[in-house]
Amino acid sequence: MPRSLSFLIIVVLAGLGVFTLQFFRAIDARDLAESRLVDEKTRARKLSADLDAANRHAAALQSDLSTAKADLGANREKLSSAEMHAVLLEHDLAQAKSIVSVYEQTARALSDEVATLKADLADTHATFASPEAVVAYKSTIAELERQLANSRNGAAAPTAAGASTAVFSSRPGRSTILTVGPSGAFVVLNFGSARGAQLGQKLEVHQGADIVATVLISDVRSNFSIAQVQPDTLRGVLQKGDLALLIR
Repeated sequence: MPRSLSFLIIVVLAGLGVFTLQFFRAIDARDLAESRLVDEKTRARKLSADLDAANRHAAALQSDLSTAKADLGANREKLSSAEMHAVLLEHDLAQAKSIVSVYEQTARALSDEVATLKADLADTHATFASPEAVVAYKSTIAELERQLANSRNGAAAPTAAGASTAVFSSRPGRSTILTVGPSGAFVVLNFGSARGAQLGQKLEVHQGADIVATVLISDVRSNFSIAQVQPDTLRGVLQKGDLALLIR
C-alpha cells in the first residue's frame, strides 16, 4: 500500500475520531442545556407561584390597611365626640358650681338677715314697741326663713330686701355691724344710701344696754356703709351683729 494512501487513511480516521468526540460533546452539552432548561422552568414556576402568593398577601395587606384607615377615622370621630362631651361636662360643672355658690351666698345672706331681724325684734320688745312693729318684724322673719329654706332645698331664693325694708323704714337709722375691721378701726354696717345713709353721719354702737363706741360714716354704698370708729369713744370690743343707732 502506498504511503500516501496510508497517510490519507490515518487522516480520515483521525478526523472521524475528532468528529465523534465533538459529536458526543455536543450531545453532552445538549443534555446539560436541557437539564438546565428544566431547572430554569421549575425555578420560573416556583417564582411565579411565589409572586402569586406575594400578590395575594399584598392584596390582604391592602385590605387590612383600608380597614385600619376606616377604624382610625371612626376612632378620631369618637375621640372628637368624647372631647366635645368633656368640654360640655366641664362647662356644666362650672355652671353647677356657680349656681351652688350663689345658693350658698344667698343662704348666708338670708341667715344673717334673719339673725339681725330677730335681734331687732328682741330689742323692739325691750323698748316696748307698738304691736304693729312687732307683727311686722315677725312677718319679715317668717318670710326670710321661708326663703332660706327654699334656698337650702335648691330653689331660687328672691332677695329679701323688699321684705326687710318695710320693717327698717319704721325704725330709721337702725342698723347692725356686718364686719369689724382690723384692730377695730372701722366697721361695715348694713346701712346704705337706699336707707338714707349719708357721709358724716354718726351712730352709737350698742351691746345690750351699753354704748360701746361711736362711729362716723366715711363711705356710703347702696346697701352698706363703712364707718370709722372714734377711738376716744371705744368702751369695749366691737363684734359682728352689734346694734348701731343713728345719732339725731
